[in-house]
Amino acid sequence: MIDKKNPTIAQMVIVLLVIAAVCSAGVATVYAITKDTIAETNAKKLQKSLSEVLPEYDKTDTLTVKTANGNAFCYIAQKDGKTVGYAIKASNTNGYNGLVEILTGFDQMGKIINTSATVLNETPGLGQKALEPKFKEQFQGFEPSKKTLKVKKDGGDVDAISAATITSRAYTLAVQQAFDALQTLLGNKVDTHSGATSSANPNSDEREINN
Repeated sequence: MIDKKNPTIAQMVIVLLVIAAVCSAGVATVYAITKDTIAETNAKKLQKSLSEVLPEYDKTDTLTVKTANGNAFCYIAQKDGKTVGYAIKASNTNGYNGLVEILTGFDQMGKIINTSATVLNETPGLGQKALEPKFKEQFQGFEPSKKTLKVKKDGGDVDAISAATITSRAYTLAVQQAFDALQTLLGNKVDTHSGATSSANPNSDEREINN
């Protein structure tokens, strides 16, 4: 029996342990109920992003590419058994508020089709302008083999967002990281037809390429 007016240390510890156990059980229950919904939502977001940066496809092969700047996750898009493009997700923590993760789509010649921010927690009204067409559209048709993926302040060919140069640099760097991964991928002459899957599940048939 716990004395509510003068509880002992042992009694307080017991109460705290009971509260912790109840809270843990509650969190576990909520996770069990919501995990499928969360997974489905994430899968839909991924499919939407892939459709923004790739031409029409019916299958993707997925793999991880290791580069000097870290790992990049690659989706090799196929249509009727032929490779039609590459979507590569790369990230860095150089954004104003930390992590910036960008999905970049390339055609077979290495030209950028489009980009889509999958993680961008930048300041509303400033860094968030990276989601607007004025900034994003300059990457469409961009050829990294012929132009420089840096903001113009750093000697590159990308117009930075006014008052958000840090975000612009981080976004552009993620696109450059994706291109580096593409070069590694193509340099290894990956057989994109083996193990192709009909989904864009990042856990499906994942392989690893080292730089």
